[in-house]
Amino acid sequence: MRILLTCVLFTGFIFISNSQRIFIDANLEQNLDLFQLREPLRLWLDFLRSDDDADGSKYWNQHEVDEFGENDYFQLNDLDYFDLGDKIKTLQYGTIVLSITKIDSLYKIMSQLKFDYSDSITMTPFIFHVYAKIDKESGRLQLYNPFPINKALYTKSKKVGGITYVFSKDHHFNKRLAMKQSRVLKRVAKEFNLGSVNYTFFFANNRKLYYEMRGYDFHFENIGAEHPSGKADLNKNEVYSFGSNEYYPHELLHLLINPKFKNAHLWFNEGFVTYFGQSRGKSLDWHIKKLALHLNSHPEFSFSNLLELKNLDDMTDYRYVIGGLFIKIAYKKGGAELVAQLLNGGKSEEEFYSSLSIVFDVQKSEVDSFIKKELVRALD
Repeated sequence: MRILLTCVLFTGFIFISNSQRIFIDANLEQNLDLFQLREPLRLWLDFLRSDDDADGSKYWNQHEVDEFGENDYFQLNDLDYFDLGDKIKTLQYGTIVLSITKIDSLYKIMSQLKFDYSDSITMTPFIFHVYAKIDKESGRLQLYNPFPINKALYTKSKKVGGITYVFSKDHHFNKRLAMKQSRVLKRVAKEFNLGSVNYTFFFANNRKLYYEMRGYDFHFENIGAEHPSGKADLNKNEVYSFGSNEYYPHELLHLLINPKFKNAHLWFNEGFVTYFGQSRGKSLDWHIKKLALHLNSHPEFSFSNLLELKNLDDMTDYRYVIGGLFIKIAYKKGGAELVAQLLNGGKSEEEFYSSLSIVFDVQKSEVDSFIKKELVRALD
């Protein structure tokens, strides 16, 4: 994403730097001395004024710098809103330090990324927070990522099978659903020879809580209808989900299959985890029937340019439902072996259609009629 920014002065904010658009809220400025907040504010401003992420690492705690590296220690990765590859440079487009709250020995620092989209419209992709506290080894006040601290403050955990569940302290854990999910993953892992399951699964009742736990007090994606969703972190073997409960195997299945089937086309990859693990909390058959009914009302609709399709609506994604349909047909026809053939077929468009030809004997020109026939069967 690339946006040309128009620079204007924000009325009511104190300008900190001539070269960078870093501000502090006037209410915070007026209370700095009363609550003794100048030191954490100075630390955060020094960090924001750094040349880049690598330069800013000296203000961060050494443990997280050692763990993630001097460019990736700041784990709020969504803040790289323009894909610059550097979060500090992104924040220098326009950040307002809103508040600092002291929680025992912790300082919670909340800021807003804000910039002008046009003369009359401003954009706020994120309101986010980090923490500052005295590092035991260095004895200095340093910055910390929010998620580990928020987990310690507000969640508890329980392990069932190979999955460690992390959830809000006021949530009553449903072991039956956790065991159901464990059985799904173990079955898929065994059938497709995917190895053992050892993952962390964080879930929240709603999207707002999910983002707040990760450090985003407002996130630009937190708009619109609430539907179960989640994200998989392949590097950490962790899943974050919201609007769901203990049973949300879709993203966990990504952790299982993605490392083995690295050459899978997106449609087959998402189709697999939808077939075995649902999408938006609904089964593949639910999405198939929904698409079939839609097709009844819109017979003119064509799947000829299949890979250009994305969303039927905010619940059903063509990539997931049609990809899942292909996986379902292959699984019924030839079991895990034939499904693995689809997943190993390659990532390109040419390889996608080649896989359909090899596995289903369907040419690109026949894809529209093939899908429609299968959808009609779904309503029988």
